[in-house]
Amino acid sequence: MADTLALIIGGTSGIGRAIALRFATEGMRVVVTGRDAARGRATADACRAAGAPEATFLPVDVSEEASVKALSAALPEAPGILVNCAGILQSGKRVLDQPLDEDERLWRINYRGTLIGAQVFGRRMGEGGAILNIGSLASFAPLSLPAYTPGKQAVKALTEILACELGPRGIRVNALAPGYTLSDGLKARIAAGERNPEAIVATTALRRFVQPDDVAEAALFLCSPRAGAITGVTLPVDAGWLVQAPYAQYLRGNPIKELA
Repeated sequence: MADTLALIIGGTSGIGRAIALRFATEGMRVVVTGRDAARGRATADACRAAGAPEATFLPVDVSEEASVKALSAALPEAPGILVNCAGILQSGKRVLDQPLDEDERLWRINYRGTLIGAQVFGRRMGEGGAILNIGSLASFAPLSLPAYTPGKQAVKALTEILACELGPRGIRVNALAPGYTLSDGLKARIAAGERNPEAIVATTALRRFVQPDDVAEAALFLCSPRAGAITGVTLPVDAGWLVQAPYAQYLRGNPIKELA
């Protein structure tokens, strides 16, 4: 994978930054994008230090098609790997209390931004290319995030549709569904009292948070030739949250009896 051009949209912090750094250690040429130029340039510097022969930052607003098209025009060649990682979080609330402007903002960034990235760069990408979208536990479960959850379920469906459409061209499309990942966004919400870290850890089979590096390792696998026969998959990287939640609920009414 050395010298492959990897484009990480939303690669200036958190999971996206971890993916960019992991790709850099494989000798890939890395382009990171986002809206924060200072963080973007710092990430590009870190990628070069990690082993990327080339690493640059380019600005983009994923909610605007013109901005993503301008990003494409700035690249002299099509990326061999595209990671759609731009996204924003939401605090818990009920559907009936969901402000419509908040709903629109999350859809424009989390879903429509992924769609635009896939359209613009999927048209340019050649055989052997790989697209990786970032879903969530919300791609599988009805979390109390009434704009975030439908958007991430839509990302899963989009991934499956794209896998069918681009497969005949030799392009694989997969997604990751990170669990509670100790990214900058989650750390900020824990600090603000909007997330309970002890309660979160207790809901996972492994009793731990997911680290950004955990997600980056899975990203590297799905984008590598080792996953050459895998497409249309949304892979949970969740420390066992998806299995622990129903298991624990069942135990509440049907406890396991210990043998005497």
